[in-house]
Amino acid sequence: MKLLFYSITLFPKSIFEYLIDLYISIGIFKLTKTYKITKINLQIAFPDASLKEINFISKLSYRETLISGFETMIAWGNTDFRSNKYIFKIENNFLYKSLSDSGLIAVAIHNRSVDMLLKWINSQTTTVSLYKKIKFKLLNNFVIKQRETGKSKCYETNIAGVRRIYKALKNEQIVCFAADQVPQRGYGEYIKFFGKEAYTTTLVQSLASKTLLPVIYFYINSNKLNFLEVKIKHCNDSIYNNSKHKLLINQDIENIISQRPIDYSWEYKRFKKSKTVSSDPYKDI
Repeated sequence: MKLLFYSITLFPKSIFEYLIDLYISIGIFKLTKTYKITKINLQIAFPDASLKEINFISKLSYRETLISGFETMIAWGNTDFRSNKYIFKIENNFLYKSLSDSGLIAVAIHNRSVDMLLKWINSQTTTVSLYKKIKFKLLNNFVIKQRETGKSKCYETNIAGVRRIYKALKNEQIVCFAADQVPQRGYGEYIKFFGKEAYTTTLVQSLASKTLLPVIYFYINSNKLNFLEVKIKHCNDSIYNNSKHKLLINQDIENIISQRPIDYSWEYKRFKKSKTVSSDPYKDI
C-alpha cells in the first residue's frame, strides 16, 4: 500500500491542484456530500456571512480538503525527509523543543493533513498518539504502522487508549491527539462551538488538570504563496483552572480556525450528536 501512495505522489502537487481546479470548474462538486456538509458547517460557524460569501468559502474549503488528501498520501507513501520538504516554515519551533523533554500534551486540530503533521512531529521526537479507527481494516493497519515510526506508538481512542496516554504522560512522554473530534456518548460534554452546542471531548482539560503538564497546539496552515507552515502555540494557563477550562479549548480552536477558515476540515460532521434528533443539521443530507 505504501508503494501505491508513493506512486500517486510522484506527480507534482501542482499537477494535482490543476486537476482539482479543472474538476471544480465543472461545478458537479456541489452535488457531493462533502461539499454539502462543508456548507452547513460554515453557515453555523459564520451566521453573519452572506450566502455568496458562504458559497465562496465552501468552494475554497472543498478545494483545500482535496489537496490535503494528497498531502496525506505524501505522508503515507514517503520518507520523513520527503514529506517534511512540503513544510516550508515552522512557527515557534523553539517552544516545542524547550518543552519536549519532560512530558507534553500536544493538541492537534483537523487543519490540512493530520498525518503530515504527525509525521513531522514524529521525525522530531518519539510520541504516543490516539487515533480514530478506520473501518477498512487493511488501511487501518497501514495507518497505524505509518504513525508508529521509530519508537512512537498509537492507540485507538477509547478507555484503554486514554489509560495508555495518561501513563505515557506520567512517564514524561509526549502525547498527541486531536481535540475537535466528536467523542463517543458518555465521554464528552455539550460545549459551545461557534455559538452552537457541540458534543465535545474534555480529555485535554482532564489530562492537564491531572498532570499539570504544558499543553501546546499544533496545526498546519497554508497561505497565498501556496506553502505549508506548522504553527505551534502555547495554551494559556486557564487550562489548569477548573472554573475556566471547560470553554477554553473550543474557544482556542475557533480562534485558530478563524486565521484561515479554508484550511479547516469542514466536511466533518462536528455537530452530529445534537441533544435532539430534530436539531441535527445534517438530517436532510
